[in-house]
Amino acid sequence: MHTFCEIVIEDLLPPIRALLAHRLREKGYSQTQISNFLGKTQPLISYYLSNSTEYWASKLKSFGLEQEVIESCVETLSRDIISEPKAAIKTFNLILKDLLKNGKICQIHKQKIPSLKDCTVCVEVFSQPTLSREKELLLKKLEKAIKDIEDSPYFVPIMPEVYVNIAASLENCRSFEDIATIPGRIVRVKNRAKALMPPEFGIISHLTKLLLEIKKISPATNVVINIKYDKKLAHIVSNSNISFFKTEHDVIYNEDDVINCIRKAVTKIGKVPQVIFDEGGFGLEPITYVFGTSIDETVKLVLDLAKKYTVS
Repeated sequence: MHTFCEIVIEDLLPPIRALLAHRLREKGYSQTQISNFLGKTQPLISYYLSNSTEYWASKLKSFGLEQEVIESCVETLSRDIISEPKAAIKTFNLILKDLLKNGKICQIHKQKIPSLKDCTVCVEVFSQPTLSREKELLLKKLEKAIKDIEDSPYFVPIMPEVYVNIAASLENCRSFEDIATIPGRIVRVKNRAKALMPPEFGIISHLTKLLLEIKKISPATNVVINIKYDKKLAHIVSNSNISFFKTEHDVIYNEDDVINCIRKAVTKIGKVPQVIFDEGGFGLEPITYVFGTSIDETVKLVLDLAKKYTVS
């Protein structure tokens, strides 16, 4: 039995690890530190670094990946490995799922095992089920919003270290299956914003969990976007015609604590403001959450804030 796992181990993981080794070295980490991050021996790290990034990138391009996509994946994984190893595993699995459902691993698999030339198992297993027209329309709106963010020359300065995501729900949302978001987030690549993967439904993440909780209180709230929080952005918001509040809490330890804090505050005031500031906690970056009833209006607000932040 020749499964796709062999292709992942033999052909996909080595160039990804090699490019991560190069990126971590660029960030100033030693070979010993890189070895610990990647869970590989120092001689193997040395081998990875002995070949150029162009050499390793060419290996990934054989899967049909473009250079920009490779840059996005490597940058995201390198940040996750440093700050949150579990997030790195999730990011890699999302990348792998995207390659499987789009048949990109199949190309290499069929070259190695000609008897599999008519195989479509991975595409069938990992592709999303047929979507309703309502879900298809929401994905198209979300894709347009992502492009507007990617095209904005002002957006990068308001991106937090944990990067950006958008969660958007159907009007009659009942579960995570009714919320679309971006697997892998919107990341920073060569000083521009870039979505790591197309949006899809059913991803469980911090923002989808937050939106699901908020909709229990305010069913009309359908969108949330996370951006950075600092005093400059807070000043811009407070001096604009934008409703906002700042969460109040003692100590929080994880993202679920943040969600509970926001839920309690929204329940107390009886409505969802356009902006909620959270100052974070142990290992949690301060974040600004922007809420709205539609994708268009919420992204427009975020891009307006980005422009004011950048040019002021």
